[in-house]
Amino acid sequence: MRVDIIDTMPALLRLEDNWNAVYDSDPDARFFLSWKWLSGWIEQIGGPWLILAARAHQNDSAPYVAFLPLRIQTKVENGRIHNELNMAGNFTADYTGLLCLPDAESRAIPAFARCIRTMNWARLNLENIHMSEKRLNLLLAFFSKSDFETEEISRIGKIDGIDINVCPFAALPADWESYLQTLTANTRQKVRRLLRILDTADGLHITHATDETIDRDLDTMLRFWETKWTPRKGDTTKSIAKSNRTMLTRSFRAGFLFLPTLWKDDRPLAALATLVDHNKRSFLFYMTGRDGTFDELPAGLLLHAYSIRHAIDSGMAEYDFLRGNEAYKYSFGTDERRIRFVSVKTRSGLNLGSTIDRRTISDVLQAATELHRTGRLSDAEHGYRQVLRVSRRNADAIHRLGQLYAAKGDFIAAKDQFLTLTKIRPDAYKSWIYLAQSCVALEQYSEATKAYCEAIRLKPDAVEVFNGLAAILAKLNRVDELNEALLSAITRSEIPPPKIPYRRLMKENLWRQSSGAMVTAAHIHQGAKHHHRQ
Repeated sequence: MRVDIIDTMPALLRLEDNWNAVYDSDPDARFFLSWKWLSGWIEQIGGPWLILAARAHQNDSAPYVAFLPLRIQTKVENGRIHNELNMAGNFTADYTGLLCLPDAESRAIPAFARCIRTMNWARLNLENIHMSEKRLNLLLAFFSKSDFETEEISRIGKIDGIDINVCPFAALPADWESYLQTLTANTRQKVRRLLRILDTADGLHITHATDETIDRDLDTMLRFWETKWTPRKGDTTKSIAKSNRTMLTRSFRAGFLFLPTLWKDDRPLAALATLVDHNKRSFLFYMTGRDGTFDELPAGLLLHAYSIRHAIDSGMAEYDFLRGNEAYKYSFGTDERRIRFVSVKTRSGLNLGSTIDRRTISDVLQAATELHRTGRLSDAEHGYRQVLRVSRRNADAIHRLGQLYAAKGDFIAAKDQFLTLTKIRPDAYKSWIYLAQSCVALEQYSEATKAYCEAIRLKPDAVEVFNGLAAILAKLNRVDELNEALLSAITRSEIPPPKIPYRRLMKENLWRQSSGAMVTAAHIHQGAKHHHRQ
C-alpha cells in the first residue's frame, strides 16, 4: 500500500472524482468528510494541512482507496513549542475520521499509521471521530504504550451535563404521517398544533434563504446566537460566529445549506441552519438562533418540526441533530450514535524526531516571537533554533535570534547571527545596522564603521545610520581618517556628494556631540540633500 501526502489546493482539487467514489462507498462516511464540504473548509482555514491518500498499487495511475485528512497546529506548553495533528475538519466538523473502501481498510489504515509515525508531532488529536471499533484499533495499534500515551476524553459539560460525544438522530420514513407515529402522543399533538398555527395565524410565516436574502438571514441567526452564548463563551463568541458565517455562506453557495427563518410580520423570531447531504440523504442540524424575548410559542420546536417535514418531502432518510444530548432532541423520535475523542501523545512531550514540521515554520516563528516579546528568552531561543534546524538560512529566525542575544548582552553571539544575516540579506540595510550595533557593543569600531557605510550605500536617507556612524567618529576622534570612507560611501549611493563642505559639517557635528550640544547627523544629511537639490 502506497501513501501519498497531498498538501496543496491544486493537488487536492484533482482528487474530486476519486474522493467522491470512496465517500459514496464508505458506510462510515459522514457529511463533514464529503468533498464539497471538506475542500471548502480546508481552503477557509488557510493553515497547514495535509491529506494522506492510500493507493492499493505503486502505479501512479491507480486510484486512491482511502483518505485521511489532517491539519497541523503549533502549540506552546510550559514554554516549549510543539506540533499537534488534528482532524482536518476540526474545529467545526461534528464528525471527523477517514474515508476508506471497505475491502481496503485492513491495509490502508495501518499504512496511514506508519506514515503518521514518521511525521513530527507531539500530540495526535482524534477528535469527533466517527469510526468503527475495527478501524480505530487498526490505527491505534501502531502507537505503543512504551512511546505513547493514549487517552479517551469524555466531554460532559460541568455546568449543563450535556455530553457532546453523543449525536441524536431520527430515521425518517417515506411520509410525514408515518414519522408522526414515531413520536409520543403528547409531542405528536404539539407538533400538529404548531404547524396548524403556522398555516393559519396572521403574520406568522417562514422564509427560506435565497441568493438575495442569505446575508440577512445569517445576520439574523448569528445575532440571536451571539446574544445567547456570549455570557458563556465570552470573547471567543465573535470568532466562532465569524468562522461559522464563512462556512455557512460557502455551504449555501455550494447548494447544501437549508436556512428557514420564522417571522411575525416583519420581525424575525428564529432561524435554523441545516446542512444537506444529498449523497447520504441526510439533513444535519448545525446551529440555530432565536429571539429570547419572544415567548408566544416555542419557535425552536416549530422550526425543527417544519425542517423535518421538509426533509421527508425532499426524500431524506435521516435528520441528524449532531453533537449534544440535549433533552429536547429526544422528543423527535431519535436514536443516538457516539463519536469519540482519543488523544495520542508522545511520552516525552516533544515532537517525534525532536524537530518541528516544516509546514509550521511560520507558526513556530510567530510563537517564538511572542515568547520573546513577553520576556521568556530561553523558550524563545529554543523556538528560533527549532526553526533553524529545518530551515538553516531562515532570515527571520536569524534576525530575531540575534536580537534576543543582544537583549541578553551576549553581543558575540548577536554579532555572529547578524553577520550571517548580511550574507543572506546583503541588500537589506537593517542587516548591516544590526551588525554595526553589535560591533559597537564589542568596541570593534572599525568593523562597525564598515557596516554603517554599507548601510549608507543601501539607504542614504537612513537617519539612524548617520547618528550611529557619527557617534563612532566622535568616540575615536578619527574624523579625517574615516571621513573619506563615509564620503566614498555617499559617492557610491544614489545621492551624489553634496555641494557643501561635508567634512566641515561632520566635524562640526562631532564637536557639538562631544560638547553636549547634539546636532544630529540626520540634520547634516538632510542639509546635504537640500544643497544637492539646489
